[in-house]
Amino acid sequence: MEDLHAPPRKPLWPKIAIPLAIVLAILVISTIVGGEYTTEQTANRSFTIDDNFTNVRKIMVRTNAAKEIVTMGGDSEFVEQQWEGGDVDPGGEKLGEALLKNMLSSKPDWKLELHGTLQVRTLDEYIGEEVITLDQQVTIDPDAILSVTNMKEGSERLQGYAMTTSLKREGEQTQVDLQLTQKIKTDAPWFAQGIADRRVRASAARALENQEGAMRRLISENADKAGLFPLR
Repeated sequence: MEDLHAPPRKPLWPKIAIPLAIVLAILVISTIVGGEYTTEQTANRSFTIDDNFTNVRKIMVRTNAAKEIVTMGGDSEFVEQQWEGGDVDPGGEKLGEALLKNMLSSKPDWKLELHGTLQVRTLDEYIGEEVITLDQQVTIDPDAILSVTNMKEGSERLQGYAMTTSLKREGEQTQVDLQLTQKIKTDAPWFAQGIADRRVRASAARALENQEGAMRRLISENADKAGLFPLR
C-alpha cells in the first residue's frame, strides 16, 4: 500500500532530456559548421585473364595501355603523358616504335623500364574535377608487366594517390593484381567519419572493379590482333 506521507517522486524526463538536448545541440552545430576529415583507404582486387600472357603483353604494349591503366577505373580521365627520353608510343610512326620493335623482338631476355609523368582529371564525388599529376614507373619483361603510380601534384581534396597494376604469366593464363590507395579530405563531421571511410573505400573498390572490366574488354577486342606486333 502506498505511503501517503512519502515525498512525491521526481519525474525522470529532466535527467534524460538534458543530456539528449546536449547531444542534439552538438549534432546540429556539427552539421551547420561542418568539418574536415581526411581518410586514407586501400582496395585490392585480383583476377585471372584466360589468355596467354604473351598475347596479353603484346596487346597492352601495342595499344599503349600503360597510359590508360590509371583511368580504366572510371574515376578519372586521361589528359597528358610524357615519358623520360621522349615518346615511346608503339602505336605511331615515331622513334619509340622503332626502338621498341628493335629492342624487344631481338633479345629473348629483354626488359623495358619506363618512367614518366601522367596527368589525369579526377571525376570522384569527393574531389570533383581536378587535374592532378602522377609519377608513373612501368616495367615490362617477357613474363610480367608492372605499373606503379604515385601522386606527384594533387589538389586540395586529393592528398594522396597510389596505384599498382601487376600482370604476370601464370601457366597459359595471366594473373592480374590491382591495388589502389586514396587519401581524400572530406567535409564529414566527427560523427560521420565512419561513413566517409566506407564511401571512399567503396569508391576505390568500384574503380578496381571497373578497371578489371576495361582490361578484359581491351584484351577481348584486340585478341585477333596480338600477332601483328612482333614481340616475343
